[in-house]
Amino acid sequence: MLEENQSLKPSELSPKQAGSIRDELQLVIASKAFAGTRRCQDFLRLTVEHALAGRLDSLRERMIGAEMFGRPVGYDTSNDAVVRVRATEVRKRLAQYYSEAAQPPAVRIELPSGSYVPRFHWESLEKPAGPPKEAGSLTSAEQAGEKPAPLRAAGEKSWRKLSVLAGTLAALALIAAMGFITWKKLDARLRIRSIAILPLRNLSGDSKQEYFAEGMTEELIAALGQVSALRVISRTSTMTYKGTKKALPEIARELAVDGVVEGSVAREGNQVRITAQLIDARTDRHIWARSYTRSLTSVLALQGEVARAIADAIRIQVTPQEQTRLARARPVNADAQELYLLGKYSMNQGDPRNATVYFQKALAIDPDYAQAHAGLADSFGGMGGAGFMAYSEAFTNERTEAASAIAIDDALPEGHVELARAAANLDWDWATQEKELKRALELNPNDASTHMAYADRFEKSGRIPEALAEMKLALDLDPVSTRSLSNAGYIYYYARQYDQVLALLKRVYALTPDSAGVFLHWGFIPGVTYTEKGMYEEAIRNFQKLGDKPHALGHMGNAYARAGRVAEARAIIPRLEQDVRKDGVGWYETALVYAGLGEKDEAFAWLEKAYGAHDKGLTYIRIDPCLDPLRSDPRFANLERRVGLPP
Repeated sequence: MLEENQSLKPSELSPKQAGSIRDELQLVIASKAFAGTRRCQDFLRLTVEHALAGRLDSLRERMIGAEMFGRPVGYDTSNDAVVRVRATEVRKRLAQYYSEAAQPPAVRIELPSGSYVPRFHWESLEKPAGPPKEAGSLTSAEQAGEKPAPLRAAGEKSWRKLSVLAGTLAALALIAAMGFITWKKLDARLRIRSIAILPLRNLSGDSKQEYFAEGMTEELIAALGQVSALRVISRTSTMTYKGTKKALPEIARELAVDGVVEGSVAREGNQVRITAQLIDARTDRHIWARSYTRSLTSVLALQGEVARAIADAIRIQVTPQEQTRLARARPVNADAQELYLLGKYSMNQGDPRNATVYFQKALAIDPDYAQAHAGLADSFGGMGGAGFMAYSEAFTNERTEAASAIAIDDALPEGHVELARAAANLDWDWATQEKELKRALELNPNDASTHMAYADRFEKSGRIPEALAEMKLALDLDPVSTRSLSNAGYIYYYARQYDQVLALLKRVYALTPDSAGVFLHWGFIPGVTYTEKGMYEEAIRNFQKLGDKPHALGHMGNAYARAGRVAEARAIIPRLEQDVRKDGVGWYETALVYAGLGEKDEAFAWLEKAYGAHDKGLTYIRIDPCLDPLRSDPRFANLERRVGLPP
């Protein structure tokens, strides 16, 4: 038990005492004494958090100057008193806070003069009692020869006093209990359980470094997303706020989050400085802020450290397994890392072919770079899905690279996601797909694309309610991105909720003024939706804008046929046959044209060819509306059984 007025050093603190200090820190920062002084709040928070973490080397004047004020680590402190001035102001405000306190706090935070290492001073609520009276000893009255008062009278008097005291204590206990319950309810309401990490600003003075700032943002989101007790918004949604003029509370409302992280990246040679701060968007109150300076080779591992610091600041539960994963650090070749980040940037720009080149160059430098293997798997899968590469080649490469990523680092979620996709698209191995998706969500429960992949699995199986539920989970994590809403559009389309698809399209256009960018992701979806609603002319106009990709050609031919424009439908078939000969893509799409024309034998002939080629399109056989004219034919049930979709 602590003695009255005992002061402890950070190294002597228990976890419970550290929690009490953080509670007191929040009260101090939120007080009138610190109101409107964000720099003083950040200074006090920085020193206390460094002390609690045992990072006393970071509490030297030069280190604080570099971390908080952006000074070079070796700056001349004799001619730059910025840290000393701020520390003096913090001491004055601490003194003001405690002088105005209505009652002594359980713990008092002090910043001793001449030091930047805080001390923590406990005030005991118990006063030491006097020495106990020995049995048989006389009172002062008895020693003076006076007779003691009658026992009954003394007992009645004592009883009355005890009754009053007991009543007072009971009332105080009731008030304390009510106050504790109220505090717990308030604390529960104010706790941060959802966060959006806004794009880190590029302060390098070079616009060509935007890819680097975006890469750091994405890595931080991925790291924090591993904390299962926290909801973390996806990169594709937060990136829509890049350069925005919106206020943080407005952004938080749109994303339905409690807290927002904002910050910056400055790259100078081989050194990178990342500054981040966490703000309670409901109150615009700063909760945590720090700056980090690292070399290029360790900057990706830094994201785990930042994620742990944020989780610690908001007192969120992090499991031992999550702590271990966040603490992982592997040296990375700086040149390979540069190429990897350029590859990620290309993928995010919708260019899997260029991304593939960057990832391959990164792996040529560092063959054991797990993230680059996962990135390359993603780009191969993207090329196969877009029809840029034959399915067999693209998805085989995707599977190989995903397996390599997992072999190097089994705790990398991206590797498991890509292996799940390859298992479904290449091998129709639904058991492996499910196992890998579960593992990916175990490692990062906040990954919207994994939830959407799960929705796609449910939908292809015909389990529409589960698909819609999983889709909504994905949209909770990625509510305002064109890509996520596009994926949701596909789910609604195959669920045959066509009006929901068109409602989503209106939402996308309201969120994204760039109609060209919207059409890049959405052009195919309104086309197939208009077809099923019998709006063939609108559908054909949409498909015509998409060029000569086999997916668009096949569905456009189907729309031509159903609109009665038979000659134009037949003209599509030779173009698809050419794609089949050239890239091995278009088997399934050719069958769709024949299905629209009502030529069942030709449609089934091409579906059998698609089966022999393991065409990805056949994984939609259970749900594709374009195949409805064929479903009553016994050949259809036989083909569906052989594809082997899960129940």
